[in-house]
Amino acid sequence: MIKYQLKCRSKICSDEKEFDGWFKSIDAYEKQKLQRLINCPICGSDKVEKLLTTPSLKTNKNKTSDIKDKLFKNSKKNETFLGNVDSDNISTLLRTLKKEVQKNSTFVGNEFVSQVRSMKDGKIKEKPIHGHGTNKEIKELRDEGIDVINIPWISEDH
Repeated sequence: MIKYQLKCRSKICSDEKEFDGWFKSIDAYEKQKLQRLINCPICGSDKVEKLLTTPSLKTNKNKTSDIKDKLFKNSKKNETFLGNVDSDNISTLLRTLKKEVQKNSTFVGNEFVSQVRSMKDGKIKEKPIHGHGTNKEIKELRDEGIDVINIPWISEDH
């Protein structure tokens, strides 16, 4: 497996840090990129680019790492560790969540932040909505005591 540093170039994630992507090979990365299967975990956009990376060099592990690895592998709690869930299960979970949100709320696009504030101020009736906001806007809503969450909006399987 090859680990690449990826970065979302959508305007929603302009302030976000890069994230890791694991691929079987450069060909696997390119194929997924062409099929628009690589999505941002923050906003779901497929405007993800591979950053310049340095080669990984194999080094000897120290004894502390070996001990930690053995403890983790033998831990009964690791069954619930999210890192043990394969990407197909996570993708299925996120697609299911996306369908539920779409079915039970109204898409308001870029008006999300203004509509949330209008609901809080009592200017419009409260209702379930989903849409877009920048990370800064979402942080401001949270600072104002408004509960909002970011859900990675991944594309459908084809």
